Amino acid sequence: MSEDLKPLYDKKVKCPICSGSFSSKKVRSRFLRTERIESDFFTVYKDQELNPMLYEVNVCPKCGYAFADNFSEKISASAIQRIKDQISSNWKERQLGDERTLQQAIETFKLALLSGSLKQEKSIVLAGLCLRLSWLYRMENDTEQEERFMQLSLEKYKQSYMETDYLGTQMTEMRILYLIGELSRRLGLRNDAVKYFSKVIEHKNRSLETKIVDMAREQWYLIREKDQEETE
Repeated sequence: MSEDLKPLYDKKVKCPICSGSFSSKKVRSRFLRTERIESDFFTVYKDQELNPMLYEVNVCPKCGYAFADNFSEKISASAIQRIKDQISSNWKERQLGDERTLQQAIETFKLALLSGSLKQEKSIVLAGLCLRLSWLYRMENDTEQEERFMQLSLEKYKQSYMETDYLGTQMTEMRILYLIGELSRRLGLRNDAVKYFSKVIEHKNRSLETKIVDMAREQWYLIREKDQEETE
């Protein structure tokens, strides 16, 4: 029986906009083999075709509404109308719930970003979508688009930090501070990176999240080494 088990399985989903039911592929965790995790938490898998990120977004084939599992269930009547006007009215019925290519995954995340913006999802959710889009473009070796969505992600994480809308999610204050610092570093914003890494290193909860502190310290040293190289 286990020999016939496939890496992908169908998850039944209900669309909160049109109430239609559909299935969306997901990756079974037993098939995941991690190769490495990069400094902005991008996970590289031994088989990138089985990267669960490709299947994170559910897209309703009937109305085009796209959403991730961390979208809030609450949705206002005005948001539903906005989505119908700006997405569903232009949507041609198609199935994005089967095996996905990198390009199809990018399309689903862009749809989710539009859907989430129209729904007025929390900044922390929109930041995560933008970050994943930057990772997908990294997988495509498209540096320009990777940096574009990294910048959008950085702006949304800063907004989330100011609004504290990450509270009650898996994102901690130290993790969001680290991400702001790391995205700033990758975008060449040296002073911002140092500022946010310092906030992590000096944080009152640093003894509770020592791995994040170590990562922040490591990236801070990278910046210092680069500074020294440039002054020599």
